[in-house]
Amino acid sequence: MRYTLAVILMVVGVVVGGLGILQKTLWAPDDQITATTEIDADTPAVVVDPGMLNLYETPATLEAKGSGDLTIAQAPIENVDAWAGNSPVARVTGLAADGGLTVKSDNGDSKMPSPAGADLWTSEVTGTDSVKLDWTEDANRTGFLIAGSGEPGDVKTVTISWPNHAETPWAIPLMIIGGALFVGGIVVLFFNRNSAKKEKNRRTARQERRRKLAEFGTAFAIVPVLALSACGPEELPKPEPSEAPSSAVAGVNDDQAKRILDSVAEDIKAADKKTDDSELEKRATGPALQQREAAYKVKKKVEKQKLPPAVANEKVVVNYSAATDSWPRMTSLITSAGNDTQLLVLTQEDPRSDYKLWSQTQLVPGTKLPDIPDSRQGSALLDPKTKDFVTTPEKAVSDYAKALGSGQDSKEAKKFESDDFSKSIWKNQAAQKKSAEDGKAEVSYKYTPGKEIVAQGTAGDAAVVTGVIEAESTISPESVDGRTGTLTLSTPQKELTGSDSTQKPVTTKTTQVLTFLVPKDGKVRLIGGLETLSGAELK
Repeated sequence: MRYTLAVILMVVGVVVGGLGILQKTLWAPDDQITATTEIDADTPAVVVDPGMLNLYETPATLEAKGSGDLTIAQAPIENVDAWAGNSPVARVTGLAADGGLTVKSDNGDSKMPSPAGADLWTSEVTGTDSVKLDWTEDANRTGFLIAGSGEPGDVKTVTISWPNHAETPWAIPLMIIGGALFVGGIVVLFFNRNSAKKEKNRRTARQERRRKLAEFGTAFAIVPVLALSACGPEELPKPEPSEAPSSAVAGVNDDQAKRILDSVAEDIKAADKKTDDSELEKRATGPALQQREAAYKVKKKVEKQKLPPAVANEKVVVNYSAATDSWPRMTSLITSAGNDTQLLVLTQEDPRSDYKLWSQTQLVPGTKLPDIPDSRQGSALLDPKTKDFVTTPEKAVSDYAKALGSGQDSKEAKKFESDDFSKSIWKNQAAQKKSAEDGKAEVSYKYTPGKEIVAQGTAGDAAVVTGVIEAESTISPESVDGRTGTLTLSTPQKELTGSDSTQKPVTTKTTQVLTFLVPKDGKVRLIGGLETLSGAELK
């Protein structure tokens, strides 16, 4: 029995140290936490809810496998759901107890187009047969849409993984305790082998060893329990996205704005090169489409006639994003290229449509704009009839049209700050009237405000308003005692009417797209415009 304590200490040391080593090797947790799910073959797309990639510490990886070109697109979940629309999708909502992902099927009644390259996304990644997205951001309201061509079965599996930072706090202490016990057993064995004490001392030593054995036996019983208790089941984390916004948020972020701008500029440049209406319609609508379509027709008859300026896309000076949560959407960008600064109004008909250029105005050099709301917040879209300013946006356009026709001394003209555009119009009118009188002719003008108006709020007490005015100037030959004079026509009227001279009135038409700053008090100011020739005809 002399060696009993030594043996027990050494055995306990081996067992306790072994437990520590196992926690660092065979029992060590995986480097990653991984959850995966298979996608039903009848489903064309997958939506991953906000917060899913933030269930554990990031960086997280979202991976999809399937067939063909696959896309993972991200956007606020409200936009993702709007894109999904009535299409059937598999929605990833949480973790399953078996280590997989919980999936809820949303039934639908239509297919889904490929989401690749859509203007709605804040960003996207693509791949063939498999695609990965690395995520390090906060959850916020970001959702993800995964799809291929839009056909069912393109996406076969979805996997989310996180780094596993699980610790084994008992591993090192157990190895230290086990080593200490083992060494202690060797020491006891050494001293026992050299013991030559008397029987009394041997009995005392045996009693002492029994007492220590009882103490170490208790520790041996407790330590494994502690070690095993750390491996108990944990409650599965649940997604914690930001709360849904109580009001409309910015529709386009800064990166998205530049991507959309470049696409619009490139497509319109291609259409301009071929003067192709069908190509133009892919990226232009409203007044911008009207101006360029008319310019194409003029260009085909008058070769030297200039087209409207190219869309300035070297730099986004201000992302004048509108705060909106519905469609059609309107938003604006202030852009530049060289010395040309433009205000572009863009519109998106529905979630799956590309943004199109609605209007393009060149800002007056030296224009000082009021503070614009932060692009992360967005600015309010205003009702054209709102009475929150010195005049309504609708009436600002209408009054300017009347001022152009009535002259600089009219009551309407006095509502506006002096600007070079109206001055040039009135100067040209005076010159044309004098020339007409010298040629025994008459000239008249007509300015008709359009109904299409876009108004956005600023960070201060003002609104930026863009509207359209259709302008006509008509020259009529003098008619005396039944005898009518003859007008000699020059370029571009000559080519557009097909006549060098005529005894009929000649009407030249232009389209003016104008941008105003409408304050709370004071005078309205013209800050930008673009006038284009839209045609000429004999009446």
